[in-house]
Amino acid sequence: MRPSRRPALKASEIPPQNLNLREGERHSIVCPDCESWHPLYRKMIKTHHLDSEVRGGRAPRCPGSAQLIDMNISVEQWGERMLAADSTATGRRSARQYYKPLAQPPTPIYRLADRGPQCTPTLHRLLPLLEHARHAVDQHRAACSRCTARGRCETGRALEARAAETQASCTIARERLKHQERQRGSRAAAPKRRAGWAAVLPAVQDADTRRAVAPVPPGRPEAPAKVGTASVPTEPENIEAYDRRQAELGKQYARLADQSA
Repeated sequence: MRPSRRPALKASEIPPQNLNLREGERHSIVCPDCESWHPLYRKMIKTHHLDSEVRGGRAPRCPGSAQLIDMNISVEQWGERMLAADSTATGRRSARQYYKPLAQPPTPIYRLADRGPQCTPTLHRLLPLLEHARHAVDQHRAACSRCTARGRCETGRALEARAAETQASCTIARERLKHQERQRGSRAAAPKRRAGWAAVLPAVQDADTRRAVAPVPPGRPEAPAKVGTASVPTEPENIEAYDRRQAELGKQYARLADQSA
């Protein structure tokens, strides 16, 4: 195999990671044209083709074939360059920041009780635990000489903390139960409200339509109408009849007040 007419490549100018001079292994190099590994034969890149699956004259020959390599460095120098390149690559850090996923919040105590095999509501199971925690605190205070009004021992503080946590769990469970009851009541009453509104909706729409087209007597003061609504009278049509009616109502209210007294 004759060397190509290209000038020889100096091994000192080739990146150390593109050259393999390890002992016990066949020396190889990355072809500068096709950028693939090929063995060295008599300090030349062995003849190869651009299509690795086709051999012979049917595939074009790579221009980097028979490229002469000038081994102007020793194996020790190449090894030192490899170590320097590895240390440099290891010391580099990515500029991109990677964030760990947020931890899932812990399950509340009153939900942990729901996972039990029993079907009893959570509050019914927490109430005996609360009573037991309070009883344990009372027993410890009666037997411990260090648990006084001035301070508590470690066991007393732990028992009181456990009782307080159980009390908080009961409060949360009670509020949750009330919220569920309100939701069930709202869902149960919703069909009745919809049915009642559907029953009176035609009459309401008819009254709105008739009120919008009703004629207004002349000379009668009206309240300023809003957009899309009819005017509303501010004074009665017959003032004398209105006054008589108000006087009769006043007498009736006075008699009722005397009877109740």
